[in-house]
This record gives sequence, structure tokens and C-alpha cells, in this order.
Amino acid sequence: MHSTTLFLNRLSGSFQLPQGKLLPAALLLSCNCLTSSLLYAGESTTLPPIKLTTAQGEASAQGVEALVTKDEQAGSDDWLDYVEFYPGTKALVSIIDFEAPINFTNKTLESLTVNAHYRGPAKNEQRWQWHIRNYSTDRWVNLGDNAKAADWEWTSLTYSVSGDATDYVNTLGRSQLRYSSPASLDNSNLDSVSIELNLPDPAPIKAPTVDGNIWSPSPGTSWQWQLTGSIDTTLDVQMYDVDLFDAPQSVIDSLKTRNVAVICYFSAGSYENWRTDASAFPASVLGSNNGWVGEKWLDIRALDELAPVMLARLDLAVSKGCDGVEPDNVDGYANQSGFTLTAQDQLDFNIWLAQAAHDRGLSIGLKNDLDQVVQLEPWFDWALNEQCVQYDECEMLLPFVDAGKAVFGVEYSGNAGQVCSTTNALNLDWLIKTLDLGVPRQSCR
Repeated sequence: MHSTTLFLNRLSGSFQLPQGKLLPAALLLSCNCLTSSLLYAGESTTLPPIKLTTAQGEASAQGVEALVTKDEQAGSDDWLDYVEFYPGTKALVSIIDFEAPINFTNKTLESLTVNAHYRGPAKNEQRWQWHIRNYSTDRWVNLGDNAKAADWEWTSLTYSVSGDATDYVNTLGRSQLRYSSPASLDNSNLDSVSIELNLPDPAPIKAPTVDGNIWSPSPGTSWQWQLTGSIDTTLDVQMYDVDLFDAPQSVIDSLKTRNVAVICYFSAGSYENWRTDASAFPASVLGSNNGWVGEKWLDIRALDELAPVMLARLDLAVSKGCDGVEPDNVDGYANQSGFTLTAQDQLDFNIWLAQAAHDRGLSIGLKNDLDQVVQLEPWFDWALNEQCVQYDECEMLLPFVDAGKAVFGVEYSGNAGQVCSTTNALNLDWLIKTLDLGVPRQSCR
């Protein structure tokens, strides 16, 4: 028994083929890189094969691309557009691998369907079978065979898994099929093979009840964001965003006497070793460095350990007279946190934080976390983003604007005219500032 692996070079589109007409029939369709696309609740995606490996028998040498596209129809016979499988003197067994998008909503699947375009003998002449690997039991599960195929006519075959579809995708987002025949009477052709993943529709969002006295800014609210240096309180704006720990009480009081809303910044998703409450974080919740000196991601799943610290910070905001809070780093699940955080873990933590703020009469803004804007907008009173113009993702913030909620943001680089024309057109409240978030600002409004 022997096997050969065939690799697709994603950049050049070229294939490395051994010499000769035939390849061992367990052809392993493989793209060496993960797709960066995401799959969200209520969506579906069709996965082409990435790897095909033969354990017994042989396959024709057209190449793995021949199994990606459904080319053949009726009586067509374009040799280069399909793969022929030869049992030879032994039964044929081929393993076909597929790879799902990264982070496809924590492996929650509504259904998984296998689609194949087959031509070969009818079942009463020779049975060709499909199995799918169940990763929970590490066993092959029978999907079906060529019972619905006419004798040597191109036929579209569809198979659906029973039970929990999630069992058929492993932790790396990969699925595996086995194509085989227990007999060696005749060959068969495959024009295409794919797996379709369907995710359940998102659960209905029940809008939270928010106290009418909580600060809820609308688009067009003027503001200043200053987290470092001596705070300049002379700007004629409607809101200041300042550091919860570092802003002097006198500054907050001065702004409040002028009816300026005061938002207090703190990091909810990361540990900062210089904060006065740093010792309150147990070592078990500290993860990888988040790119800033002295900071580490937090294990947001450990709410029993984190809740006392976060609630104390919210209480501090109340005692200092803050109108609301800007919790930072609430997108750890999308970063290398050192923990296996999921999208659902992040939603749970962020919603808990928003409810805790509202319970205390505090307004709360969603900081970045663009991929969860749709789910989180009902719980947050406004949003704050960094560099959406630079990364061409400002339109992801529009659910807040559509709900009549302000979206504040900054760019740290770029042409001011281009930045402001983009953000003004979307009704976003944008500033151009330096990375240290000191006094200097240029407002697009």
C-alpha cells in the first residue's frame, strides 16, 4: 500500500504532480493556508476539498482542481474536468479533507450536507459508498451510496448527516470524507465534491431596559478623548473621555459643573500591572501580553474571579461622578490571548459588563469589537472605535448610527481630508489624534 499527497500552491495556482498518468487514488486535496473569512450565525458556506489521499487503488492524474468545480453535464466527457478512480485488483478507499473558515461561531452548526457529482456503475452493479468522520467517536459514519445514480450518467448526489452536525468538524475546522468501493469490478468518476455548512439563525435579541436618565448620546455629539497628561478642560465639547484612575477628582467636578458628560476609561479585558487594584487579579486569569508593556489579556470566562474587580471599578466610576464608562480590550476572543476564548464567551462577558454598568446608572460604550456590533448594539449606549478608516471597516459601525446612537472614533494617521470625508458621510464623530491620546485633537465635525 502506498499514498501520494498533492499540494495546491495558493499563490501561483500550480500543482506538483508525480510523473506518469496515474496517482494513488487516495488523493489528498490540500491548501496549505487557512482562509481568513469568517462564518456567522444564520449564514452558510460551501467548502471545496483541500486534500485527497489514496489508501487503496489509484486515481487519474488530472489534479485536485478537477474536484472543485461542477463541470460535467448530461453526456459530457471532458477528461480534464473530473477524476477517475480505479479499484484495480483491490477495493478502493480515498480520503478527502475539507477546511472550514476560521472562528466559524464556535463550531455551532445547524446542518452539514455533502454534495457530489458522480458518474459510474449503478448500485446493483457495484456499490460506491460515502462515509464522514465523526470526531467525537473517531469513527466513520455511513452517509450513503450510489443508489440514486443512473448507470454511467452524471448524477448529483446529496447526503446529510444525522445527529449533531458539530461532531463532524474538528477543533481546527476540518471535515473528512471517505469514498470507497468494496469491489473491483468497475471504475467511477467524480466531477466535484463539496461540504455545505449551515449555522443556526441567531437567537432573537431581547432589548434590555435602560434607565431614561442614563447618558445616551446621538450622532453629532462633540467630544474630547484625553488619557494622558494634564487634562485641558477648556474645550467647548459635550463629552470628555478620561482615565478612571488617573483623572483628578477636581477635573471631573469642573467638567460636571459645566454640564459636560464625563466618560471614564478602564481596561475590562486586560490586566495592567500599574493600576492600584492590580493585586486583586489572581494569576490564573492572566494570559498573554497584549502588545503593551505591563498588560496581559484576561480570561473573561473566569467571571467569579473577575466580577469583584470589575464591579469595584464601576462603583469607583459612580463615586467619582462619571456619567459612563469606556471599557477597553473587550475583544480578547479575536486576539492571541493565551486562552481558548470563543465569540460566545466574549458576548457573555460584554453583555454582563453592560448590564452591570446600567444597574449603576452608568452609560457604557462598545470599544472596537466590530465583528459583534450587531449582537451587542442593543446593550450599549454608544460605540468608540480606533482606525476604522485606516482598515476600511467603518460601515460595520452603522448599526449604532441606525439606532440613533453616537459612534465616536479616532485615527492616528492618514490624510485629514480623506478621514473626515469618510466619517462625516457615515455620520460618525471622528477625531484625529496622536497615539498617546494627549491634548492635541482635530475634529472632523
